[in-house]
Amino acid sequence: MLIAANQANVQDTIDLSPYRSFKEMKQGLNEQLALLRYPQGTQICLGIGQRRLTNRELKELELVLLSHGVYLLDIVDVEEDPSKDKPLIDNMPHYRETMLLCRNIRSGQKLACRGNIVILGDVNPGAEVVAGGNIIVMGCLRGMAHAGALGDQNAVISAYRLRPTQLRIADHITRPPDNEVFTARNPELARIRDDRVVIEKLKI
Repeated sequence: MLIAANQANVQDTIDLSPYRSFKEMKQGLNEQLALLRYPQGTQICLGIGQRRLTNRELKELELVLLSHGVYLLDIVDVEEDPSKDKPLIDNMPHYRETMLLCRNIRSGQKLACRGNIVILGDVNPGAEVVAGGNIIVMGCLRGMAHAGALGDQNAVISAYRLRPTQLRIADHITRPPDNEVFTARNPELARIRDDRVVIEKLKI
């Protein structure tokens, strides 16, 4: 849940809790910042789970943020999904890391995780969700979602109401036609089939 405070006090956070060593955490932070490309001056929260950082480690993470033109706002806890051993969708790729958020993602917010992202809320237009794994939205997805951002073409995007401005899975991109009228009232799933992104009814 990181924050772009220079954009109407919108908050964002980068989840670093899955990394087992500080070296991996530092490298992962640098990779995620390079992927997200935040505007200069953006303020960021870092999720570190139950880990405790030394003053030296905290300073090193701040330097990584500064090298990308962003600033540390706060250190927060990010909980893992306890049901990660049982996939929600058949044949869905498994990831050890899962970020769970119980809130709406507002316009201007950017959310990133190397594993899965599960959102118990809506993703509003102008918001961006980027996951190395799968994206599950238990609400309406109306912003931009990028699953498999690190190259996994087996990743999926699912939402109770799928109304995105843009969908990306690995290096595949799709967006709805202008003035499209949405009629589906069932949860839907986006995945790559035959080298293109297709939308299917989600059977649950």
